[in-house]
Amino acid sequence: MRVGLSFLLNAALAVSASAFGAIKAGDKIPSTNLHLGFPPDYIDIAEYTAKKSVIIVGLPGAFLPPDPSTQVPGYLEGQDKLKAAGIDEVIVYCVNDAAVMTAWGENQGIEGSMVTFMGDPAGDFTKACGMEMTHPGPPSVGIIGRCKRWAMHVVDGVVKYVAVSEGENDPAGDDNPEATLVPAMLKAISGNDEL
Repeated sequence: MRVGLSFLLNAALAVSASAFGAIKAGDKIPSTNLHLGFPPDYIDIAEYTAKKSVIIVGLPGAFLPPDPSTQVPGYLEGQDKLKAAGIDEVIVYCVNDAAVMTAWGENQGIEGSMVTFMGDPAGDFTKACGMEMTHPGPPSVGIIGRCKRWAMHVVDGVVKYVAVSEGENDPAGDDNPEATLVPAMLKAISGNDEL
């Protein structure tokens, strides 16, 4: 019965977030599960981020563009600056299953770093945050239900800053991902008095 209630609550949160728009500064992070490792552990992201300062990065999919040297490697290379800014962890997630995310994590060399990869296979977290890519372009080539390229700073479960990289003809933010990269996030975080 608890699983059924949890499922219904998460579904209601997803519907309510999408009905009222995207997550924004001041909102609490939704209590939905992301998948960690393989076989996956189910992680309630609201509980996981409590008492932490984290950056959550949503990407359209594992192993996808833009230039592989920018998004994840940038967070790996920027670890010292992120830690100095008070960030405890960087969580990168995609609407992919845990096996894919684990393989991509190995490919990107995240072991032992402050970067954690999680999967959102059914898109529950993406929908709860109002970050599902709805532009007609991606579905026309078989990319359905993916998340936008976005990042947010979360302190103790409360959103402090949100950035989305997308353009009118670039729904995945491939051409201009800068708003979700380390330099932009550090600039935004440095303006937060909480750190």
